Amino acid sequence: ACPLGIDIPGYINLVAQGKFEDALVLIEKENPFPAICGRVCHRPCELKCRRGDLDEAVAINAIKRFVADHTLERRREGVLPRLSRKEEKVAIIGSGPAGLTTAYYLARWGYQVTIFESLPVAGGMLAVGIPEYRLPKEILKRDVLDVVENLGVEIKTNTRIGKDLPFEELSGLGYQAIFVATGAHKSGRIDLCSKRTSGVFSGLKYLREVCLGKSFELGGKTVVIGGGNVAVDAARSSLRQGVTRSIIIYRRSRDEMPAVESEIEAAEEEGVEILYLAAPVKILTRNGKVRGIQCQRMKLGDYDESGRRRPVPIEGSLFTIDADSIIMAIGQFPDLSFFPSSFRVNEDGPLQVNPQTLATNRPGVFGGGDTVLGPATVAEAMAAGKKGALSIDRYLRGQPLERTPTIKKKTFEELEKEEVEPSEDLRTEVPTLPLEKRVRCFGQVELGFSKHMALREAKRCLRCDLEQKKEQR
Repeated sequence: ACPLGIDIPGYINLVAQGKFEDALVLIEKENPFPAICGRVCHRPCELKCRRGDLDEAVAINAIKRFVADHTLERRREGVLPRLSRKEEKVAIIGSGPAGLTTAYYLARWGYQVTIFESLPVAGGMLAVGIPEYRLPKEILKRDVLDVVENLGVEIKTNTRIGKDLPFEELSGLGYQAIFVATGAHKSGRIDLCSKRTSGVFSGLKYLREVCLGKSFELGGKTVVIGGGNVAVDAARSSLRQGVTRSIIIYRRSRDEMPAVESEIEAAEEEGVEILYLAAPVKILTRNGKVRGIQCQRMKLGDYDESGRRRPVPIEGSLFTIDADSIIMAIGQFPDLSFFPSSFRVNEDGPLQVNPQTLATNRPGVFGGGDTVLGPATVAEAMAAGKKGALSIDRYLRGQPLERTPTIKKKTFEELEKEEVEPSEDLRTEVPTLPLEKRVRCFGQVELGFSKHMALREAKRCLRCDLEQKKEQR
């Protein structure tokens, strides 16, 4: 279930025994940045957890975050081991989770790595797409950026490939391999009003400005169009910036909404209103400024190519919502305009690569993360970065790319482990910032497990990996 292939039962069992350092070592075999994933992962593992068949899934992600926070605190001053320095230079375009993961592994293996980032800050979507109430900036800097730079990686911000530095000049600067991880920072848009209308923002641009500490004049009421994580983050952020009413309109039902369920629940707790089965028709204006939005009720029809039921307009169901601002969060796309025309790019934007090796049609150039997948998750981007590092290493050593090992999604640990009898306790809830404080600031909402909570929760694991081993004997 884990895109990165972490041995989940293994590290949970170690936590249950109080072996936190050993648990971190096991996690870091596959995930170099557990403090980040422990805060923003979409938790596919918990959907597969067999404890959920009895009551509720084990809080796997919260346990991982505890291990990272508790143990990394004592290890940060140390120097990560790396192989002897190699002469080969690698350029990475983009400093999001895919690019940073690629840089981490290649630097550990001795390569000289430079990351080129167009934004004024490093981190990609981690820095400008996820608000601080979910991912504090000090965690990103301390547990990711500082780690990568301490490995010798050079990060050049404010450097846009194609504008400040032509793509074709990278090889002339001595880079023998290139990994493209520019993400999906281009916003989708639907034409509901004039482009000159004041008070209409893209979701990605809005979050970027918020994450960079800039304020927006949203007025008293804002409407967010969309149903993904960007829409939910934008709505929650708008409340923290002082709007009196924040409404999400989504054209399908709650079941089809792609945002993470826990984030939807948190938004509703904080006062965000979500209007399901409603689609925007026209933005209403007065003197060039937003004054409201006209919407139409929808019903669900047959399933479409996305696997979800298609929204169908209900005739005669138009209605209006008063609003001072509109935030459009309706899609993300990679911007590959800097690429030479010789590269293969899909019609809808993503870069074409070999799915097994992440190689493009140009020798020595690889790509991964949202640049290839479209908007994906942090864990999926990190998995792509790891695969990209493996392919680049093989390429630079002159080995066939076709033999690049795939990242195994581990289910069972081969080593014997001490069995811990599962407890009958119910799932431990993660402590959160009091509701009355949340919407007044961008302070971290989920406060994390204490040592006692982590031990208690880890002992709920049913150890289905050991059960499987016994069945195989």
